[in-house]
Amino acid sequence: MTAEESTADAAARCAVELAQPIERMFALAAQVGEAMTTVCEAAFAEGHRLVSGDLSGLSFTIQSALGSDRLPVGMGVVVEPGLLTDVDHYLEWLQRDQAGTPVPLLLDLDPASEDRYDYPDMEWFRVPKEEGRRMIGGPYFDYRGTDRYALTLAVPVLASGRFVGVAGADIPVPNIESDVLPALRRLTQRAALVNHERRVVTANTPYFVTGSRMRSDDRATAVHVIDVVPDLGWKLVVSAPPT
Repeated sequence: MTAEESTADAAARCAVELAQPIERMFALAAQVGEAMTTVCEAAFAEGHRLVSGDLSGLSFTIQSALGSDRLPVGMGVVVEPGLLTDVDHYLEWLQRDQAGTPVPLLLDLDPASEDRYDYPDMEWFRVPKEEGRRMIGGPYFDYRGTDRYALTLAVPVLASGRFVGVAGADIPVPNIESDVLPALRRLTQRAALVNHERRVVTANTPYFVTGSRMRSDDRATAVHVIDVVPDLGWKLVVSAPPT
């Protein structure tokens, strides 16, 4: 086996490890989404117009999912505007406080507010709605929620074939780094996990800065570019200079 083949094998193994925590989080989000589907389909079957109180029962499922893994700082559902009769915009979301206790995330959703959290425009909401697929937004500085660099992942929630919202999770970048950096650091060359916009999620070297867009010359001289989560456009980029 040549050195190049050995590097390729190591990078391929690394890519598999990088995907694992992401898929784990999507599985938890799917559980929460299934609970929302159940609530909505029961209401539709009875001809009942949903109100925000109908979703409060999801808090047990959300808290259970949030408590089952150390990666997410928040989890819940975000509702399609117009689905509920008592409020237009609504989310049922729990966020760990500084003590680690799950508490409701309170955001300004008032349509009359100049600083309203207008989530329908967020990529992690818009893509699942318009394209019917899962999505990860970020890394971005989440000043309204986690107050740190974070990722927001979301899956579309359907009830009786109708889009009713998304289920998702907020994951601080330092949390995901703790899972994936050991695999990245086993590579002997510069390596970065990048998202669909070529923005760096994390890397085994300070050369690549979290949140920055990978330069075109770095992509052009990459030794290996390997799919990590193909449907999301996430890739492992391994470049020639040693760390």
